Amino acid sequence: MDIGIELESFSPNNTIKTVVYNAETNDLILERYDVVSGKERKVLKLPYTSRKIIVESFSKKHGRQPLGKDQTFVLHTPVLMPLRRTEVTMSSGDREYMNWITQLMVELPRLKADGKLRRSPSGKYKVVIQDKLRDQNGNVLNSPAMVGKKSGTIEISKDYMMQMSLSQRIAVLSHEYGHFYKNPLMNLPIGDEFGADLNGVTVFVGSGFGLDEYGNAFKKVFNGADTDQNRRRRQVIEKFLKELENGNYFVPPYRA
Repeated sequence: MDIGIELESFSPNNTIKTVVYNAETNDLILERYDVVSGKERKVLKLPYTSRKIIVESFSKKHGRQPLGKDQTFVLHTPVLMPLRRTEVTMSSGDREYMNWITQLMVELPRLKADGKLRRSPSGKYKVVIQDKLRDQNGNVLNSPAMVGKKSGTIEISKDYMMQMSLSQRIAVLSHEYGHFYKNPLMNLPIGDEFGADLNGVTVFVGSGFGLDEYGNAFKKVFNGADTDQNRRRRQVIEKFLKELENGNYFVPPYRA
């Protein structure tokens, strides 16, 4: 489903954080930041949700406050709406992977980081859950996930992923899927980060998740890895998100 919210800020450029929780397990489903001046409507896209949820907003400046105490803004009553998906082409493989990985990430808080191989229903897609990711020398990597360039097996850091919302986890794993399973279809190297970003966001929004949620996921990842390439990737992602929002699909803006 989609949830429509209206944020009304009484001060200009007020950064407001909105979160959606599973009310039964307290798992974080969605997390986003919006810079708001006056009244602005936002749509929270939730292709997966629980039976009972909590929607909460609070200003970045004042943090979580008792209801009504933060006088800098107000969250008007959320409205439930039918889920609207971005119109992109999804293959049967795209749908299998995204359905499977979504359910896996829903269950992640209760799964063991045991290093065992997990396969999708067809057996084509493979995931290994570790506590942390490590390089060949055993050094811990500051990364939520990575994919084997020969095997296609995606390794997940549970410790890192548990610092992210459900939507953010799925955004990261859409990117890893883009590396191995989509880049070659565009005659791009498996390791091409820009191609994986654009292919990843395509299957992400095609599955009903929000454009903003993909951008927010990688803002969090890039904040922990500030490199020239990641700054460029962030620019490319933001540009492509605007292209999709304007209905311009699928051109490779990273070549422009």
